[in-house]
Amino acid sequence: MNSLAAWGLTVLALAIITTIGEMLLPKGKTKTVIRSVVATVTVLAIITPIPSLIKGEMFAFDFESGSANLDDNYLSYVDGIKKSTIEKSVSDYLEKKGYGGITINVELEGEWSVKSASIDFSQSGITDKDSHIHKNEVIKLVADYLQLSEEAIMTYG
Repeated sequence: MNSLAAWGLTVLALAIITTIGEMLLPKGKTKTVIRSVVATVTVLAIITPIPSLIKGEMFAFDFESGSANLDDNYLSYVDGIKKSTIEKSVSDYLEKKGYGGITINVELEGEWSVKSASIDFSQSGITDKDSHIHKNEVIKLVADYLQLSEEAIMTYG
């Protein structure tokens, strides 16, 4: 348990004990003396961690014990969502431009930047006779959309 949690539990326990003790104490001078002692102890318990707080020792976290690990499965899942989001947005953009059925596959570099892309024309309906007109236009659209050079775009199908 870290020192901040231990300090909080100590203050909470003192408050509970003090409340119960107040109800059990008899009336008179004894009650006021005991209240003074308990109040002094409570104040000391509250101010005890102040020197270590000032030195910065109270919030020193130790992650060497393995308590903070990266979840590789989750990170892979998030990267897959990023990749599919970009691929879907490019496909939607091409459909708006009149090129439906084209499958895009991107390779990410860093957080959201795209390193390269590949275009699959096999389901698009663009034939080999149209390859010099439409395929080059699609490559240019994808390159512009992803802010890549046309050399970073691979095609097949």
